[in-house]
Amino acid sequence: MCEPARLTVASDRPFQLIDVTEGTTAYVAASGLAHGVAHLSCPHTSCGLLVTELEDGLHEDLERLLDTLAPTTTPWAHDDLERRHQNIEPDERKNGWSHMRAALATQPSLTVPILEGALALGQWQRLFLVELDGPRPARTVVLQAWGRPRPGSSVEGTHG
Repeated sequence: MCEPARLTVASDRPFQLIDVTEGTTAYVAASGLAHGVAHLSCPHTSCGLLVTELEDGLHEDLERLLDTLAPTTTPWAHDDLERRHQNIEPDERKNGWSHMRAALATQPSLTVPILEGALALGQWQRLFLVELDGPRPARTVVLQAWGRPRPGSSVEGTHG
């Protein structure tokens, strides 16, 4: 297993797909692994991870679909602080819709195969953090990889 790493990104819009493919690719390249898996985890509940294309129209379609399924104008129970008593921050924002969108359209984690030292993604596949409650100054993706080292690599303890 390789040392875990954190990839931190900022969002500047309420809804935004932030491509984390390059950061994940660099982590895998530095891992010294020939074959194995890369695991990405998002420790937030109002954003998540998604594998999709880097295509503006598709991203607009996803935003429109989520606006329809989980509108910001719906009175969400999560936002009713008279009823809700768990997990409340001092400056709690109303964001029930972002939690619903995360549950509908994203995953908290993804696992991608590593083949011949690289992520085994399809031709158009990219890895995205999907911001659903931005802007936010820092969102984190935790990266972890394990598998078989490349010949001559100094990676130890990676055999499963």
